[in-house]
Amino acid sequence: MMKVPRAIEETKFNNEDDEKIVGAIKQCLEDDSCLPLLKEEIKLKIQCKRVISGEEELKVEHRRPVKYLLTEEEVFKRNRRKEQNRKSAVRTRARQKARIAVLEKEVNSLEEDQCSLEQTIDSLRTELQTLDNLFKIHKCSKVKLNSTCRLSIPLQPTVNNLVMLGGI
Repeated sequence: MMKVPRAIEETKFNNEDDEKIVGAIKQCLEDDSCLPLLKEEIKLKIQCKRVISGEEELKVEHRRPVKYLLTEEEVFKRNRRKEQNRKSAVRTRARQKARIAVLEKEVNSLEEDQCSLEQTIDSLRTELQTLDNLFKIHKCSKVKLNSTCRLSIPLQPTVNNLVMLGGI
């Protein structure tokens, strides 16, 4: 904010337009903005054009808006609307909390399922590795089946087992 020069403050004005321009300059210096001066310049240009074209000058008055006092009915409606909004906000927050709780339960359930499935995958991988190792040992040993090996073969109703046991 700049200080208004003393020369501007002490100036005497011959017409109203000069006074308005100086007032706008003072406002610009106080607000540190050139907007008031630009507005005043635009107003004067509009007034000049109106006078040149033969129209009368516009009197622009800036009045502060009058505060409108509400009637009892309007106050009642406003208060009722506020109360309805409060209740609606409470209901909305409750719905959001309930939805979040349901989603959290669902997430927990899915995480448990995932953990269980991962454990199953780990046990199946271990079993696969064990069976693969047994298969490699069996393949490498090149052992021919004899009577003792036949007893260790699980008895399942497959064609190959029946042939090996002398069934078909």
